[in-house]
Amino acid sequence: MVTVSVAVLVPVVTAAAGMVGLRAQDRQVRRSRAGRRRLAFEDATRQVAFATEWWKAKQLTASTPEALQDPTEVANSWLDEASARVSAAEQADTDEEPSVSVSRLLLLYRFHRRSAKAIRIGFYAALGFMGSVITVVLNDAESREDVGFNVWVLASSGMLALFLRFWAVSADSPDQR
Repeated sequence: MVTVSVAVLVPVVTAAAGMVGLRAQDRQVRRSRAGRRRLAFEDATRQVAFATEWWKAKQLTASTPEALQDPTEVANSWLDEASARVSAAEQADTDEEPSVSVSRLLLLYRFHRRSAKAIRIGFYAALGFMGSVITVVLNDAESREDVGFNVWVLASSGMLALFLRFWAVSADSPDQR
């Protein structure tokens, strides 16, 4: 009974750990997205402050209204650039939480880097090996021979699958490109 429960629990625990890892990765992405948004707003604020001070200085040194034509265009372009930066940051910011789907958990989506694709193949091999070990554990449950070793191999293959899954995702992340 213990052997069968261990054979069933290891894949369940592996899947649960994968889902927890996905949630943690999603949280990190949202945090970094919020950080990029905050930096864009700070950058735009500094740019507007500089444009304002620069415009005031140009007004003090300009002798005629025609002399302010070029500085007006430059200041307006800086303000438009700051506005575009803020708009882009707000469009990129989405607060909706991505769901943990089977396709994300099993890496059934398109990878862009070859290294991530190769690691994904290793992930599938580890899952296949884990499935074959489960079959062996269930078949040997009655004889009770090498149960400890089989459980150790099952747990190790689960850990290997988790490691390869997270490695594949990090190898294909946009930060790595």
